[in-house]
Amino acid sequence: MASKKYAYYNKGNKIAIVQEESTGSGGNLAVAHCTLGGYTTKDTCEAAGGQWIPSSSSSFSGNRKYVSPTESVADGLEIEYTYSPIYRVSKARNEMDTQYYVQGWTVLDGYLTFVRNILTSPQNWAVATSGSEGDTGGQSLDYILVSGSSRWNGIHKVQTAGGSSGLLGGMLKTYTKVDNIFPYVSGVDLDCVTQSVYDGDGSDNIHIADLGFAVGDYVHLSGFASSTANNGVYLIDTLTSSATDTSSKLNFKKKYYMPVSNSQTPSTEIEATAAFVTDTIGGSLCTVAKIEHEISLVTTNINVLNDEDDEIDLTSYQSKAIVYYLKAKMAEDGGDFKQREYFIREFKRQLEKERSARKRGPYIVMGDANMRTL
Repeated sequence: MASKKYAYYNKGNKIAIVQEESTGSGGNLAVAHCTLGGYTTKDTCEAAGGQWIPSSSSSFSGNRKYVSPTESVADGLEIEYTYSPIYRVSKARNEMDTQYYVQGWTVLDGYLTFVRNILTSPQNWAVATSGSEGDTGGQSLDYILVSGSSRWNGIHKVQTAGGSSGLLGGMLKTYTKVDNIFPYVSGVDLDCVTQSVYDGDGSDNIHIADLGFAVGDYVHLSGFASSTANNGVYLIDTLTSSATDTSSKLNFKKKYYMPVSNSQTPSTEIEATAAFVTDTIGGSLCTVAKIEHEISLVTTNINVLNDEDDEIDLTSYQSKAIVYYLKAKMAEDGGDFKQREYFIREFKRQLEKERSARKRGPYIVMGDANMRTL
């Protein structure tokens, strides 16, 4: 069976396996053989009039090229030590205390905003203390970690955590700037018969069907006070264009929400027929925002390294190395380059000790021909 050689390379924070490219017969060392078939020894080959080609004993000095593997490499690379020094995910009582699947994102005032709704009301992102599913269980919402998104994976700082009602009901507004502009309108009311929204005031000239919304768009409704179940994510079925404020409407077909209990897969989104309940307080505070419909995971209770009180996970060798490095910089600032070189040397020695401490497996020492085995 032909042997294969593999290697790995680092680029930034990425690591990958590469395979030595096959060079064909011209790049391999010659194997002893006869120019005539059927002869395996030199004497029989030459007796038959053939030429015996000896094997090559010289070393191969040609450059070999490494490329992406042409076949799968099972268990080809094991990463034992990984560490992300930017943040730490604090442990909670259970996953539902700190992990929430959101239904998508929109842009409010130029900032990235995530949305999530449950059956009876918007997600209560405001800090609560009950610890039940449906609120944040008192967990920290200064920063969130997003995963499973096609664009927004990573750490985001929270600007406003919406509660279960109000204009930002179910919305989690961050400080992440976004260039996209999504249609957004405030001051709408319900038409419970046609399952639509329109300019509730009727005097602001809000022709809602002409604001950039389109059939097939997903939108997030929030701000309905007395009937919070009206808040949520909806799919626009049709548009009713009109020059009359109260006649220009967005008509909805489906409502989408996340399950409340743990009895269903947390990432499952429930689809239901849109059905509005009359809101007795009126529509002057209700808002409609187009969203990018994308199920992704938001993890709360994130501890970000941002001040002197944060604890950095360093080994003893790494801590000593930092001390030597700081002393080297102080010596450099003071013009004492002899001391600077000494501390830099000690800094590198500590890093070498830290690296050596991570080795596993046998240490093999190569001997020479004069060594004897007993």
